[in-house]
Amino acid sequence: MQRMLAIFAHPDDESFGPGGFIAKKIQEGTEVHLLCATRGQAGHNGTGRDTAQVRAEELENAAAILGIKSFTFLDFKDGCMCNNDIAALIRILTEKVESMRPNILLTFNLNGVSGHVDHMAVSSAVTKVFDDTKIAEKLYYFTESKALSEKMKDYFIYFPQGKVREEVDEVIDVSDVYDTKIKAMQAHVSQNGDVDMFLANKKDEPREEYFMVRTLTT
Repeated sequence: MQRMLAIFAHPDDESFGPGGFIAKKIQEGTEVHLLCATRGQAGHNGTGRDTAQVRAEELENAAAILGIKSFTFLDFKDGCMCNNDIAALIRILTEKVESMRPNILLTFNLNGVSGHVDHMAVSSAVTKVFDDTKIAEKLYYFTESKALSEKMKDYFIYFPQGKVREEVDEVIDVSDVYDTKIKAMQAHVSQNGDVDMFLANKKDEPREEYFMVRTLTT
């Protein structure tokens, strides 16, 4: 059985990003596990309840919709990941990869897709672990489209330019699992404003997800 380990920074990254790819791999028989570096506690939820708890429950619901076999929080502080955290994260991820022995690693591209520093810290750590452990056969970096990035000029942080179709290594057609991706996104109820924005910005784009891909030899 193929095993994929997805590693992201916040609850909802897995769904807003490569949710279609995750659902598709599971549909094909791949066992998928998720590591989430933080509990998203820097955000807001509008319920008066503890944000970390709310977002943990939302991730549990989204993971069930996608079919993820297990998810684990690594309990770094949301919005505060820095160089020291990268070193600690590398140690934790090395242990996880050595024990789980996934065939595939999945994370953000090196600019964090949205430019979020937490995202970039996670991507940097995953890259180091992929190179050092030499266990996973492939490392998939989720990458947003240039069309989407051009619509995000007023995002709360700098949003790097995405890629056009010809610039990426793999284009995955997720049209057959797109409804599952949307349901997983909507499970993150506290983030529904972002869900609406995403759907509005993506409505004219093909139902595809972009990836840069490394193998053990590249």
